[in-house]
Amino acid sequence: MTWPGPLESSSQAADAMAEHLRRPRGGATIAYVVATAAGGAGALVIAAAQLASGSPSVMDVLLWAAIAVFLLGGAAHRWWLGGRNEERSLRIAAAIRPEQVAAAIRGSSGEIDAVRRLRVSHPGLGLRHAYDLYQHYERERR
Repeated sequence: MTWPGPLESSSQAADAMAEHLRRPRGGATIAYVVATAAGGAGALVIAAAQLASGSPSVMDVLLWAAIAVFLLGGAAHRWWLGGRNEERSLRIAAAIRPEQVAAAIRGSSGEIDAVRRLRVSHPGLGLRHAYDLYQHYERERR
């Protein structure tokens, strides 16, 4: 069986993944993850305490275990995947040429329509980045 692609590209993919894991996280993200993980750990402690008690209620144990899973999963999701869409939108915005922004503005009936056209023609572009492109082009044009 042959390798699906050159080794270099898989190395680049691994480097990109490692870079994603090393990216700096803001204080709000860290606070959210710590608080959510602490809540999940607390829910696990309550579920374990109910199991250790003389007559645990199945519904209570299942409820606390489910809460723990959701909280810990939410913390993990925010930590590893939290800024993924923001980064993708920023990469897309950086690749858009001024001529493309001009074409979207020319064919639009106003500011909102121009931003919508930019987002439709460039899937993955976030609302804030599309609006920033629009404003930057309008400032440069004046």
